[in-house]
Amino acid sequence: MFRLLMIEDDAMMRHMFVKTMTHEGFEVLAEGTLSLGGQTAREKKPDLILLDVHLPDGNGIEFCAKLKADPMLRHIPVLLLSGEATDVSCRVDGIEAGAEDYVTKPFDHRELVSRIKNLLRSASGPTLK
Repeated sequence: MFRLLMIEDDAMMRHMFVKTMTHEGFEVLAEGTLSLGGQTAREKKPDLILLDVHLPDGNGIEFCAKLKADPMLRHIPVLLLSGEATDVSCRVDGIEAGAEDYVTKPFDHRELVSRIKNLLRSASGPTLK
C-alpha cells in the first residue's frame, strides 16, 4: 500500500482527500502546515507528497525546493496544488523547484488519482495499476 502525505491548510479539502484516497486503496496522512508536514514527511516517509502552494506558515514552492535538497527526502515525488497560483510562471517555478507535477484547484478527483498513480508508477516501477 502506498502512503500519501497531503499538506493543505483547507480542512474540508484534507477531509475529502483522505476519504477519496483511502477509498482508492492508499494510506493517507494529512497536515495543515508546512512545519507539521515536514515533520510527518521525515517520520513517516510517504511515497508521494501533495503540497499546497500557499500555506499559513510558508510557500509550498520554497518548501518543495528544501525537500528536494534533503538527501533523506529528495526521492519522494511532489505534486503541487494551487487554487490561486495558476499562472504559467508559478507552475514553472514549481517544476523548477523539483515538483514532478502541478495541479490547479478545483480539480476532478479522477484526474488527481490518475496523476498520483502515474507519479507513483514512475517512481516505483510498473507494479501499480
